[in-house]
Amino acid sequence: MERGIQLDCSARFYPIIATKKAQSLFHIAIGLDSEVDPALLERALNETLPLFATFKTKLKAGYAWYKLVPNDARAKVCEFDGHILLPIDKKQSNGYLFRLGVAGKELHMDFFHGLADGNGALAFMLAIVKRLRSLEGRDAGPDDDVENIPSEERDEDAFIRYYKPIKLGEIDLKGMAGVTPHRRIGTPVEGSYGYTRFAADGADVLSKVKAADASFTAYLAGLMANCIEDLDGSDKPIVLMIPVNLRAFFPSRTQRNFVLFARIVIEPKGCAELADYVAEAKAQLAEGLKRENLLRQLSTTVKGMTAPLMSVVPLFLKKLGARIGRLFMRSRQTIIISNLGRIEIPPELGVESVAFNLNASKNNVQNLAVTSFRGQTTFCFTSAIKEEDLEERFAEKLSEQGVAVRTLCKKEIEVEKRSRFWDKERLPRDNKKI
Repeated sequence: MERGIQLDCSARFYPIIATKKAQSLFHIAIGLDSEVDPALLERALNETLPLFATFKTKLKAGYAWYKLVPNDARAKVCEFDGHILLPIDKKQSNGYLFRLGVAGKELHMDFFHGLADGNGALAFMLAIVKRLRSLEGRDAGPDDDVENIPSEERDEDAFIRYYKPIKLGEIDLKGMAGVTPHRRIGTPVEGSYGYTRFAADGADVLSKVKAADASFTAYLAGLMANCIEDLDGSDKPIVLMIPVNLRAFFPSRTQRNFVLFARIVIEPKGCAELADYVAEAKAQLAEGLKRENLLRQLSTTVKGMTAPLMSVVPLFLKKLGARIGRLFMRSRQTIIISNLGRIEIPPELGVESVAFNLNASKNNVQNLAVTSFRGQTTFCFTSAIKEEDLEERFAEKLSEQGVAVRTLCKKEIEVEKRSRFWDKERLPRDNKKI
């Protein structure tokens, strides 16, 4: 029997709910200080993979769950054509659950969320860059923590490590389900996404955060809720989901998923001005980030995934249930805001920029991811609709607060090009290996 690695507790349903069009992906882009040789990058990728056992895998169906099994095929580098978060074709990727593309000085990588969260994926990309620099004959700097992490720590399921037995009565089922949220609507586009990236001076943003007496994330959440209500005037709550990096609360060096969500609910017309939105986001986020609340949510996740019944129900029934659920269930949030935090990268690697884009869907049509690197804050919007009013209002709102905002890039919806790009007969040519 082929040896396998079980998906971590937060990721076990990702392949079950995935479809050909929606694979639960996210995207990281890294800008370097020099042109990248694709052949050398491919060599660096394949020499780095053995350090990351969970990345050097392919997905295989088991009786009750999918699992990750070792993948000995060569990982490939493709030409990046400007499109992000398109489904990963396993034949093209040789079964790998990521896609690495290159365009000039830029590296672009789409990841299946079942492998890792943004922090683990970024660590993997930086390890590739470090190996690339060595192959180029450049000083790659000293060994870092990633290289020195024992495999058992790097690959651990930290959810299992910190699990505390929880009784059924301690599970807040109502809180987990949440309220019916306001959902943004627009002109949907099948196949892929548009994206916009803004940048601002990090010190300028931080000055507004301090003036509001809030955390960086609470300030952005309040600002976003204010923008959505300005545009939509909703009669349902605006629900913002905030991914929380649990490594800050439960020490772990895992490179797999170790993230939970905090929920912020802004009632319709419940706030009068930006300061009110930020104060409400601050209060709710502080409650959600209490260690005991995170531990309860973590333990609930583990208990649900490891319950005896879950190992008895066959995979095909889980997939059927997920398919039926998609017909009746709708997104439980208005928008996701993911703050990857302040990123520290050794200068020897020659990294000049980092951007992060979340997936979107027909029910959750727009999301925002934020990075802070080298004094710059980058706001990355992903959209599954043609309308760009939220991105524009967000930038405008920041400008109104005295934060100068500039557009880094904008990828508009191109329906015809996208349709051709994903025609099976044209796919190998349009996403060719270099």
